[in-house]
Amino acid sequence: MTSDAGAGSSSTGGSGFGSDGQMGGAAGAPPVCPRHPDRVSYVRCQRCNRPTCPECQRPASVGIQCVDCVNAAKSNQRPLRSRLGFTAAQGPPVVTYVLIGLNVAMFLYGTYIMGAGWQAYLGLWPGYTAEFGAQYIDVGNEWYRWITSGFIHFGWLHLGMNMFVLWQFGTQLEPIMGRVRFGVLYLASLLGGSLAIELIASSGLHGGASGAIFGLIAAYAVVLKRLNLPFQSLVATAGIWLVLGFVVPNISWEGHLGGAVAGAVTMLLMFRGVDKREKARLYGG
Repeated sequence: MTSDAGAGSSSTGGSGFGSDGQMGGAAGAPPVCPRHPDRVSYVRCQRCNRPTCPECQRPASVGIQCVDCVNAAKSNQRPLRSRLGFTAAQGPPVVTYVLIGLNVAMFLYGTYIMGAGWQAYLGLWPGYTAEFGAQYIDVGNEWYRWITSGFIHFGWLHLGMNMFVLWQFGTQLEPIMGRVRFGVLYLASLLGGSLAIELIASSGLHGGASGAIFGLIAAYAVVLKRLNLPFQSLVATAGIWLVLGFVVPNISWEGHLGGAVAGAVTMLLMFRGVDKREKARLYGG
């Protein structure tokens, strides 16, 4: 035999509210927001038909939806893919901004905090530029030089030019590639530049983000070719900068060349993965 108390509990769903958001489920009671029971609301969600207070209301293409329905729709939404076949990154290009911040922070740290001005930054203060830059000789156990050399800059002009180009190409590539792929591309390009310095550079201390940036430029050229867009002017500009490295002193053409090759190869490999996935989707394996 069912008791009256059990029936009452069932009618409210055990939450104190009826399915229409009325207090206690009582007929004629004013509708209240399920998330804020102290607020009466006569506006209802277009999806679940529950009352929703102004704080929980979200504008939709037709009418108003509650925050719970909006969150549920987002969780069930398929990831957005760019024209390249990659999962696109939503929001600002966070990885690009983080990389710029790290380069600027490293420059300020070495120049003004641990050093004593430009002379200290350029290596007269041992343990910073000379410690973290990429030497042309084998670094041995100092493997970190392969990465830290990409965050060392020799003056404000050097830093400013590199960060401007990084911002230009990073804000273009990161949204269409996704943050993880963009980070992998940047790291591969950086390591490619360091590898080229180890293999073919003859002397000197090498540093700067330009090796990784040339990788981004080469990858962007591959993207343009993939989309059947003009890429010749970009390749020509990058080629001019590579040639200048042979005639203008203190330009690491080895790092530029290695970064460009690594960036182009990495992007081609990523596109190969996209093509294989599309082929599997169309032909079922």
